Amino acid sequence: MATYKDIIDEFETIANAFDSVNYFIYNRVSEINGRIQDKAYPLLLVKSTPNTNRGSVNNDFLPSRKEYSFNIFLYNTRDTNTQKTKSLQESQSEVDLILDQYIAEFIRRNISGDNGFSLVDYNQINGFLAHDVHNAKLVQSTYSLTIALDSSCSLGTFNY
Repeated sequence: MATYKDIIDEFETIANAFDSVNYFIYNRVSEINGRIQDKAYPLLLVKSTPNTNRGSVNNDFLPSRKEYSFNIFLYNTRDTNTQKTKSLQESQSEVDLILDQYIAEFIRRNISGDNGFSLVDYNQINGFLAHDVHNAKLVQSTYSLTIALDSSCSLGTFNY
């Protein structure tokens, strides 16, 4: 049975295999500001504080399936040199394409659900584009994804 860690490992595995992504982070968005020089771009960040939905429960009142809503960010630099040769629209288009390709690969690898999790409603993924974000001049594409995880909870031990 898959665990929450398996979902994050899959995000990282795909990012590391993707030639268009040079760095992967599983952390808060503020991590981008913390070590800006230590990173290579384009950079994929999976926000480490997803919302969760406990979902339906079994006869023991434990969740039989949980859903986690992740924010996925793809950043690239847009420094002064880039601004001289590329429009803002071109820079945004590039990060948007990379993130679309990344999510397509996630869907392709996990659509069967055989690994214990899958993307929920992959035809209704929403997000936004941004620019001039964080301490550096970065462009950003963001999507929110909901991943369903088959739960393997068991009852704990309680001593009354």
